[in-house]
Amino acid sequence: MIANPERMFVFRLARELGMTASRLLKEADSRELAEWMAFFSLENKEREAKKKPSPTELSAKMKATLAGFDNSGKKSRKSAR
Repeated sequence: MIANPERMFVFRLARELGMTASRLLKEADSRELAEWMAFFSLENKEREAKKKPSPTELSAKMKATLAGFDNSGKKSRKSAR
C-alpha cells in the first residue's frame, strides 16, 4: 500500500470523513477525489510555509547561535553556563 500513494490518500480521506475506503470509492467520483487531493496538497503547502522562518528570523537565529562560540569554534565559558 505504501508504494501506491493514491490508495493511501483514499484511506486517509475515508478516515477524515468517517467512512470506509470502499464506501468512499462508491460515493465519490474521480473528479471529487482529484479535488480533495488538490485541497489537501494546498493545505500542506500552506502549513509548510508557516513552519519556515523568514530570512530575517533565520539570520537572527544564526547570529545568536554563533555568538555563543569564541573565535576557535569552541563554546565560550559565558554561554556554557
